[in-house]
Amino acid sequence: MAEVYPSDNDLLNLEADTETGVEYIPTGVAPYYLQFRKLLYRLLLALKKANELRVYDEGGLNVGVKAGAFWTGTTLVEYVGSYGNTLADDKAAIYIYLDSSGTLVINEYTSFPEMPTTPHVRLAIVTTAAGDITSITDCRGGHSFTIPSAG
Repeated sequence: MAEVYPSDNDLLNLEADTETGVEYIPTGVAPYYLQFRKLLYRLLLALKKANELRVYDEGGLNVGVKAGAFWTGTTLVEYVGSYGNTLADDKAAIYIYLDSSGTLVINEYTSFPEMPTTPHVRLAIVTTAAGDITSITDCRGGHSFTIPSAG
């Protein structure tokens, strides 16, 4: 089911989004391109967190992983990011994750490890065929609301 937009009149009268600070471009403002760049600037600031630890297609069978950080218990683990990670061809599911020490793991044979037996951060499931990446399924959402354990 599609998400419903506010009415046209309400949309035209919006000045800024209170949660992100993104300002809407007022009707008739010139130069429009400058207002558009301001809008993009604010959107990109608001989206920076969403880009952390994202697996992306680099072409062919290569993927990169954006830099980011995660908590394991009360320890902050920082991952510097990587690129040129070559995947196997013709695989229905390649499981990409970070282990608890922040080491990138590319598992093309089984699946993600079991939780909580093997703490890890699930990043993506990638499908490859004919020398190319055919899909990347983002798996980071399950870690967005983890509460560090006490002690």
